Amino acid sequence: MVELIDRATAECAEQQRPDLHNRLRQIRTRVLDPAQLVLVVGEPKQGKSELINALVNASVCDSGDDVTTLVPTLVRHSDHPTAQVVEQEPTGGPAALDRFPVPVEQVRERIGQAIGNGRPVSRGEVGIPRAVLKDGLVLMDTPGFGATSSTLTARTLGVVAEADVLLIVSDATQELTHNELTFLKKVAKLCPNVALVQPKTDVTPHWRKVVEVNQRHLAGAGINAKIFPVSSTIRMQAMHAKDAALNAESGFPQLVEYLRGEALGKHDQLTRRLVAQNVADAVDELSEALKAELAGQSPRTAAQTLIELETAQRRSEDLRRITGRWQKALSDGIGELFADIEFDFRERTWAITTQIGETLEEADPVPVWDDFAGWLDGALLTAIEENFSWLDSRREQLRDRITDEFLREYPGARPHIEQAPLPDPFDQVAPLKQPSNGTYKRFDQVLTGLRGSYGGVLMFGLITSQLGLGLLNVVTICSGLVLGSRSLGEEKDARLRRRQAEAKTTAQRYVENVVFHVNKDAKDVIRATHRALHQHFTQLTEEAQMEISRAIQEIKRVAERSAVDREDRAREIRRKLEELALLRRRAGMLTANRISAA
Repeated sequence: MVELIDRATAECAEQQRPDLHNRLRQIRTRVLDPAQLVLVVGEPKQGKSELINALVNASVCDSGDDVTTLVPTLVRHSDHPTAQVVEQEPTGGPAALDRFPVPVEQVRERIGQAIGNGRPVSRGEVGIPRAVLKDGLVLMDTPGFGATSSTLTARTLGVVAEADVLLIVSDATQELTHNELTFLKKVAKLCPNVALVQPKTDVTPHWRKVVEVNQRHLAGAGINAKIFPVSSTIRMQAMHAKDAALNAESGFPQLVEYLRGEALGKHDQLTRRLVAQNVADAVDELSEALKAELAGQSPRTAAQTLIELETAQRRSEDLRRITGRWQKALSDGIGELFADIEFDFRERTWAITTQIGETLEEADPVPVWDDFAGWLDGALLTAIEENFSWLDSRREQLRDRITDEFLREYPGARPHIEQAPLPDPFDQVAPLKQPSNGTYKRFDQVLTGLRGSYGGVLMFGLITSQLGLGLLNVVTICSGLVLGSRSLGEEKDARLRRRQAEAKTTAQRYVENVVFHVNKDAKDVIRATHRALHQHFTQLTEEAQMEISRAIQEIKRVAERSAVDREDRAREIRRKLEELALLRRRAGMLTANRISAA
């Protein structure tokens, strides 16, 4: 049996099934232990602890409505009463157990303290001198399954695989519940040697009917288990009074006889059944996994390879189509951006130029020149800020349009576009020059007046001389004054118009210089944006193309891989299935050989 368990354990380790591996190691430990472990399990408040106390005629397990079994408690034979708390070391493996002796009457209290302090308590062990335990019978009380705490249920299931016999305790007040039948089916796979004990017959007049119903439930569930109706209370009274008739009424003699005859007397047979069932279950699970792997091995056909290659090539063609599409969209967008940004700034500066003409048509540029120059620089700076703000917005729109075009089928990071630095063209443009002829000297004004008056005096002097008047008279003098003042006024107007024209030309030339430098900076920003976007999406395109190329190479490599590899694996699986089938037949022969020998 040990060799069979070791062989099955090795198969579990090879197939990487630690759950089956650990269960079989527990079975191996039980096979090598001469003691006969009887596990007492059941739902909470069913009388498990009272049953063990009644069997050994000692209060070794705490019982009562306010008592809950927290960890398994082992009761074995000992020449003197002893007790100890067994703890599992955190990193020591399954065999790393620490045992701490405690007084028999303080087992439950010490276990509760250890659990409360966070220590990993494995079980409690009690040794007492009792004849029923002397031949190697060992009883284990367990936490109730299906309790509020899932930890208690897990602790109970954790020790089921160690048991030689399971006593399922369900009091006789009601028939087996759905939860109890489900648990019975589960544990019967781990330990096939099961018996049902129904205590509390002393408080249930209709217990015989409950037993009959439960027999039908067990038969319907396919569970082969004897039923023992008992009364722990009557048993304790009978043992205290040493009343054999009362003890027979308790139903315990039949249970003790079962444990001595069926459990102890058939220790080898029960052990064989336990080993056979668990090894067979483990082998079946391993075989199912291997069969599933074998069924999933479908050789790659030429049609499958062709379909995968065509799919990859279609992706490559789609990528080329997408690349051409985003490159054209980028080129068109950059061209539109050049034209729109230049037009926008020229439109803004045309408005400024129009305002310059309107201003200089009405004002003398010389006295207002400083204010005019400050206004012109401010207007140009505002136009530059608005133009570059729109440039940033258009660059982001272009980025988003190209990104959406590309990311529709090939997701990737959206490139970041930094805000364009605001140009400062005023340091590169010659300062605005003030117009000349701003000062009209007094002497020049006198000369201009004299030139105008001289012609008037001569003209009217000739006319008046025909009338017999002298060259200088009141008429000629007055006409000379009028014409001299008129000439002076016309000269002043001419000088003003020349200053205005010169100022307009200077301002327009200044604006054109600013436009030239700003457009140059804007074009530099647009070119940098073009390079950044083109580089980013070209990199994404290359990465996608490399991925497609690797996929095509992988398809070809898989297609070119020799079918011998798959056949070798299939051959290995079939060989392993034959070995597992042989192992299962050997497990079945454990009980068959024993029955034949009997």
